[in-house]
This record gives sequence, structure tokens and C-alpha cells, in this order.
Amino acid sequence: VGLLFRLLQLLILGYIVGYAIIWQKGYQATDQAVSTVYTKVKGVGVTCNNLSATSINECPANDIRVWDTADYIVPPHESNAAFIITNSVQTSGQYQRPEGWPEDPDASTSGSQRTYPCSLNKTCEELRFQPSRNGAVSGVCDTETQRCMVFGWGPVELVKDDDQSQILGYPRQMPEVKNFTLFIKNTIFFPNFGNRFGNTGLGNSSSAYLKTCLWDPDINRHCPVFRISDILFKAGINNFENEAMMAGAVITVRIRFTRIDEQNNTVGYFYMCACTEASEIFADVGFGAIVSHQFIPIQLSNGYNFRFARYSIGSNPTRDLYKVYGLRFVFIVSGTAGRFDFVPLLVTFGSGLGLLGLATVIADLLVTKCIKNSEFYFERKYEIIDEEPQNTSESVPLLRNQS
Repeated sequence: VGLLFRLLQLLILGYIVGYAIIWQKGYQATDQAVSTVYTKVKGVGVTCNNLSATSINECPANDIRVWDTADYIVPPHESNAAFIITNSVQTSGQYQRPEGWPEDPDASTSGSQRTYPCSLNKTCEELRFQPSRNGAVSGVCDTETQRCMVFGWGPVELVKDDDQSQILGYPRQMPEVKNFTLFIKNTIFFPNFGNRFGNTGLGNSSSAYLKTCLWDPDINRHCPVFRISDILFKAGINNFENEAMMAGAVITVRIRFTRIDEQNNTVGYFYMCACTEASEIFADVGFGAIVSHQFIPIQLSNGYNFRFARYSIGSNPTRDLYKVYGLRFVFIVSGTAGRFDFVPLLVTFGSGLGLLGLATVIADLLVTKCIKNSEFYFERKYEIIDEEPQNTSESVPLLRNQS
């Protein structure tokens, strides 16, 4: 019995010291990371505004459109995210006029983006100001398209142009994007510990090195400049043109901070590797595709796209409407830092000592209920006495613990 009791105590002590304190690092105070991510994209894309051109080499000089950073980064700045245009549908020179505009004859006549078929004005008059695909119904029937005309910006965006943009070789696609570079500047701060780190200060942090290096997991793991094709490959997209360029994709860039420097009692910082030396400070970076044609092969709103307009203000305001597809990079930063502290150590050890009471409970249960001669041990542990109750002649047996 005594041996069993001591074994239970040793098991509980082993759990406290081995698991709660050493394995779960119960001797450390922890702090959650606060982070900011700043990005820059470098590269130039070329498209053709002449949609009849079969390749960029056949595009007339006056139809060539060159895209630089100010053109293909929309919006110019996002919090912990960045978007690069890879494909676009442009409807130029739109303006509003009192008589309205003919609707797209190829658009659907059902659903939330419907147009309204008609043969007489009476049909459209009953639907006046109802939302249509490209505006509000004007009340006039266009006999040529057999659709109700709309108030709004026109000429309207056409479904056939959008369909053509999803065919490889469309003149406004930008295959050059895969050779663009993405500079990621990440600063992390642990407020409770007062530690701050930045990825541009790791390894060779000279300006000349940062302007010429490219990230490589084996050779240049400290370099914060990534080639887009390398990111896509790590995210599982092997064919940029077919899997991401035409319809777009959402790419997650996961940065995880987990290093703890036991020898120097300081918070560490991981950058793109799993380190063993206490003097090395790095981060673990991962990439993933959460919205792309490869992983979500559906027909409705495939990939990632949105619309925006660029306006020309004058006596009659006009705009160029863009429906753009592209790569949206979302940066997800997480991390926990820890360092030695007597307070969490004492709390962990003290709460663990409370578990030692289980050893007594379990030992008593086994001795008095489960093993051979349990009645003998029960009689030795408990004494049955009689106490004369008040106002009654009956005696009440009581148990007294003799241990």
C-alpha cells in the first residue's frame, strides 16, 4: 500500500516537473506579438488595348499600354495586404446621358445581375428605376437589343469582353507579373518585454545587398525580397498563366514568431528557418493559396476580382471602368515570446502540488475497495462508534477516520 502511494506521488511530481514546467515551459512569462507589414512591388507589365491582336508583338504602337507600380497596385496601400493586377477588362469613355443606354444583349435575364427583356415600352415603363445589370431601368425599350434601356454610365460593360479575358492570350493579360519582386518589411514588437525586431536587420543588412538579393530558402534565407513565381510555387500554384493570371488568386503569407533564447534570457525572432543555435534569430514564413481556380474550381466569382473607375472631370465627366483580376497577398503574423520568470514558475509548481492530494484519494480508494482484504484495511482506517442522540433512544453509528 505504501509503495502504491509513493508511486502515485512520483507520477504526479513527474507530470508537474516534466510536462507542466519543462515541456510546457511553465517557468516562462509570455507575450503576444504586435506586428506591422510594409510591402513594395517592382516590375513592369505590357498589354495591348487592341483586342484583335493575337500577341503583344503584333500590337500596334499606339495601342501598347505599359503598366508600372502606380498602375497595377490597387489600392496603393493596404493594411497587411497587397494586390497586383494580372488581367483586366476596360470599358473606356463612359458618361451619363438623359436618354439612357442600351443594356448588354448577352447578359442574363435572371438573377441579381439580370437585364429585362422587352418588345414594347410598356414593359419597361412598369419597371422604371428597377436595378438592372448596368444601371437603373429608364422605362424605354431598345428594339435592337430587345432589352430595357438603363440610366447610368455607358457604353455599358459587356459580358463578352469579360468572357474573352478568361481565354489565355487575351491582350490585356500580364504574364510578366510572375517575374515581379515583392519586398516585405516586417517589424514585430513584444510590448510587455520591450523587444522590437525587423527582418531587414538580419544577416547582411547593407543597402547594396538588399537592393540586389532575391530570397532563396537555402542561399538567401535572410533576404526580404521575393520573386512572385517563387511565392506562387511555395503556395502550390505551379502554372501561373492557367491557375492565377486569368482569374486571380488570394495568397496568404504566414509569418510565425516562436523563438525563445534561454541562454541570454531574451526574446528571439525567427525569419524563414527553424534554428537550433541560441545566437540565431529567424522567422518561419509559409505561403498558401486560399482562393484560386486550382483549389476552388467553381464558375461563380472564380479567383479574385473587383471593379474600380478612374474619372476625368470636365463639363461632361467621364470615366474608364476597370474590372481587374489579380493576386491578393494577405499577411498573417502571429507569435508568442517567452522568458524566465519566477512568478509563473511558482504558480505552475504551486498549482501542481495541489494534484498530490489525488494520490491520497486514489490510494484510499484502491486499498478500501479494490484489493484483496479490503475489509481489513477499511476496519483499520475507519472506527465505527455509537453516539447517543438527543430526545431518542436510538444510537447512530458514526465512522471515524483513524488514519
